[in-house]
Amino acid sequence: MNIRLAQSQDTEAICHLLEQMGYSQPLGLVQEQFQKLSEDPNAITLVAADDSHVYGVLSLYFIPQIALKGDFAKICYLCVDQNMRGKGVGHLLMQEAERLAKQRGCDRMELHSGIQRPLAHQFYLKQGYVEAPKYFRKALN
Repeated sequence: MNIRLAQSQDTEAICHLLEQMGYSQPLGLVQEQFQKLSEDPNAITLVAADDSHVYGVLSLYFIPQIALKGDFAKICYLCVDQNMRGKGVGHLLMQEAERLAKQRGCDRMELHSGIQRPLAHQFYLKQGYVEAPKYFRKALN
């Protein structure tokens, strides 16, 4: 298994992984969004894969900061196949994302993980992340 940039032919597998996480979306939408991200220089989509299967996906976004030198990196999605969890797939994806963020000059990594995902929280703590207790949002629809 290796970590590489996602390609358009990976979108069906990515769609399946997202579905396992509760993000059930039509393949056409995932393909459309993947195309947008592929054209954005601040976005990177990584997959953990071998020659025949995609085991995980990580969507990373670099956000410029107005008050500080350098960007920060946000992990927007991390999905690992339910049959591969606990086998190092997520760790490998996170390592590569952190390497790319350092290469880009980012000063930190951030992510949001819903309260309904306690196992994911344990995973992130093991990866060296700390809980940042305040998060605000407002729906725009």
